[in-house]
Amino acid sequence: MESLESLSIKYDVDTLELGYIPHYENLFANIRNDVTKVLEIGVETGRSHRMWLEYFPNATIYGFDIFEFGVEEFHRLQEGNPNLNRSVMFKGDQSNVQDLNNFLLEYGNDFDIIIDDGGHTMKQQQISLGILFFAVKSGGYYVIEDLHTCSGQWDTLYGYKVIEDGDVLTTDLLDSLENKNKNVLETSYLPKGTVNVIRDKIKSCITKIGVESYTNPKGQRYNWPTLLSFMELK
Repeated sequence: MESLESLSIKYDVDTLELGYIPHYENLFANIRNDVTKVLEIGVETGRSHRMWLEYFPNATIYGFDIFEFGVEEFHRLQEGNPNLNRSVMFKGDQSNVQDLNNFLLEYGNDFDIIIDDGGHTMKQQQISLGILFFAVKSGGYYVIEDLHTCSGQWDTLYGYKVIEDGDVLTTDLLDSLENKNKNVLETSYLPKGTVNVIRDKIKSCITKIGVESYTNPKGQRYNWPTLLSFMELK
């Protein structure tokens, strides 16, 4: 089987240049044949969706997206995909609790891995975490990519305000979970009870640097290193 790095090149996924591949390989290489259910929030053109389909050969890969950006390219690139029998798409807004619950009602729980590569705003990340975290099975992983949006460098992304007045940064929330302290007890989107249950159910929470310095294809240099976080459930 091909490595995740080679698959990221094959499908032209920016996961490689963002520096995430070694972290994923370190956690998932030995379990890739055992994984049966993966959810990726944020599909867009579907490049990473195709990568995960091939990387996890025995898994159904669910995609959750508003499907307003890159839809034509998504349909074009999906043509001829030999793994479409393991691909499931759901249209919804990750900041909408009802959409998230509707997804779970339709497709159930017991996900091995959930990856949030969606809109990257505090509201989207934290609302999704509050609902979908509990759909991950024991020993599974909840991953949040592109946490460098917490830097405040971007006012809006995909038409959504990244950091609203009064928001707790998702990085601060994750730091509190990682260090098992009470520095963050609740956020605008996560009540105290939910944060406490998440804290109790986490075996580990580790935020990793992808690359220290990154300039995107538009020539914009990021103020922070690229970041992603892995939460493993007990």
